[in-house]
Formats: sequence, structure tokens, C-alpha cells
Amino acid sequence: MKKVLGLIAMLALFINCGGGSEDEIVPPVEVISNGNSGSFTIPSDIVDYYKDIDFTKTGSSLKDELATTIINSHTTNLTYTPGVWDALKQSDLDPTNSNKVVLIYGYDDNDASLVNDRTRDKDSNGGNSGDWNREHVYPKSLGIPNLGTSGPGADAHHLRPSDVTFNSQRGNKLFAAGSGTAGDVSGNWYPGDEWKGDVARMMMYMYLRYGSRCLPKNVAVGSVATSDSNMVTLLLQWNADDPVSELEKQRNNVLATIQGNRNPFIDNPYLATVIWNGDAAENTWE
Repeated sequence: MKKVLGLIAMLALFINCGGGSEDEIVPPVEVISNGNSGSFTIPSDIVDYYKDIDFTKTGSSLKDELATTIINSHTTNLTYTPGVWDALKQSDLDPTNSNKVVLIYGYDDNDASLVNDRTRDKDSNGGNSGDWNREHVYPKSLGIPNLGTSGPGADAHHLRPSDVTFNSQRGNKLFAAGSGTAGDVSGNWYPGDEWKGDVARMMMYMYLRYGSRCLPKNVAVGSVATSDSNMVTLLLQWNADDPVSELEKQRNNVLATIQGNRNPFIDNPYLATVIWNGDAAENTWE
């Protein structure tokens, strides 16, 4: 590639110096790296956060630069109690009712079962039936080593309010393909149509932030990406199929003010496509 670009440059110089017709114009050469020109239009409110990223890079090179940014900008490590409780009561507020939080995996506030609730009073947190608690979307026990309740175990970017009983039903089951609402799938766990993209983007964040301690292949069932044997193609599919929600954007902005760092795959899910290929997600920075 360098030789080809060098020859093009020499040809342009030759023409401009009189080696060709005076009326001949040599167009500029646009170099595109693996389909990513790096010409993202990043929103002004977050452009400074990504100022050190070379977006002409792809694959593991881009992954490593994003990882460095989210690691270095993670300036506040929350306490599990009360830090995470307090953070979730801000980040996961129902956009239509600030007295409630939205419960991951939930889907129906109107049926007879509390377990399926999609929202709940924000102050009904605890460990009893009918409460909501802190769901480690990347299960603590599947980290290598166990994530515990500090460091990655208290990183609110993957902690979500969840009905106590639903949280218990999920346990540490692996994420697997499914459809419809959340529940067990042959001993694994489908998070629900509304939540599968959220899950994928949280798992991608945890991989970049904590590396080999939080590998996607340890929490999801399916084939691995040809570009990275640690990434599961199911997560790339979910990232593409389920666009970023307003709740995710709200969470990302609130947690950035609390922890200091952002989830780049919420800011632009297409970054996952640039890094791992797979199903093409929406490019929100076009």
C-alpha cells in the first residue's frame, strides 16, 4: 500500500511539474482503512472525550485506544454500598416518571406478577421480594477472578436495577439467543428483545475496561468472531439488531459525571463493527 501511494504521489508531482498537460488536474487521493475513513462527526458535547483516539484505526488497534481512554478517564471507583445504589437511582430513572427506575429484563407493569415489572419505585431497593436490587449483568462469578463488589464488581456501567426474583432466576446463566421477553433458554438466559442490545454494549465495555478479567466468551453462548476469539458473534448481532435507547444514553451521560468514563458503544454502536466486523450496527456519528 505504501509503495502504491508513493507512486501516486510521484505521478502527481510529475504532472504538476510539467510532465503532463497543463489542463490536467490530479484529484486528491483518499486513503480509507478497511472501510473506516475516520471521518466521524462526533457530537460536540463528547468530542473532547475522544480527542486522543485515531479513528482511522480499526480492529484491535482501535480497541486498544478506546480501552486506554475509558481506563484513564475512570477517575471515581464507586463503593458497592451506598455508591452503586445512589448512582443507579440517578442513571436508571424512568424517562417518563422520575419517581421510578427501569428494571432490566422487565417487560410488563400491568400483569399480576411483580417479577415481570419493567419499572418500580426508585426507593424500593433492597433484598426482599418486590424490591429491586443490583444486577451484575456481567456475573461476578464468571469474572476471572470473581469480580467481587469493588472495582469491576462496582462499575455501574454494567450494574442495572432488576427485580430481586428475576435477578435470582438469571443467576449466572450465560446469555443465549432467543426472542420475546426475558427468561431461561435451555439453561441459559435470554435478556429480552428490549434489553439484548443493552447487554451486548455492556459486555463490550467490560471487555475493554477490564480485559481478560471480563471476556465476552465467558458470559455468552455462540461462535466467536474471526477477528477476536474472545468476542461472541451473538453480541455483535444484538448490538446491530437493538439500537441504542434513550435510557442507555441517559445512563451513559449520568455515569460519565459520576465515574468519569463513558461506554463508547453507547455513544456509537458502529465502533463495534469497526473493531470486530460482524453485523453492521448503526453509525450514529455519520
